[in-house]
Amino acid sequence: EGVGSTFNVYLRASEIDGVPEEVPPASTTLPQRAGRIMVMDDEEYILDLAVNMLGHFGYEVTGVRNGDELLRSYRCAVEDGKRFDVVIMDLTIPGGMGGREALVELKIVDPDVVAIVSSGYSNDPVMANFRAHGFRGVLMKPYTIEDLIQVTDEVSSPEGGATV
Repeated sequence: EGVGSTFNVYLRASEIDGVPEEVPPASTTLPQRAGRIMVMDDEEYILDLAVNMLGHFGYEVTGVRNGDELLRSYRCAVEDGKRFDVVIMDLTIPGGMGGREALVELKIVDPDVVAIVSSGYSNDPVMANFRAHGFRGVLMKPYTIEDLIQVTDEVSSPEGGATV
């Protein structure tokens, strides 16, 4: 007691021909996008993050917390002639309608809906075989903005279908 410890950590600097190597800053400059995306997630911080990230890149984004909200919002959008280009759905919503159940109902409203399933549960059969459950893409949590943009770009392409 009363005696501390001092640690010194020495790290070697990376050099090329005697000149310190400069590390370029990470780039998040992705081209601007256009389109309408709906994101469903029960975790507020994930929902807010996804809505803000997609909005930053030019998408018009609507966030909802469960399958019931998603169906109401999607129906209104279809009735107004403003359907969504992509829907990103959390697979599991505790105490509410999750992605798997909501997609069944959503396909009645819009058989051509482009849906991405998102989850942190990689061992769920829906994540492993998303196409068999009607999804066009899968997005594993946690994800980056690059993952989010990549999967939305891929499902929007004529070939469709993406795993990120």
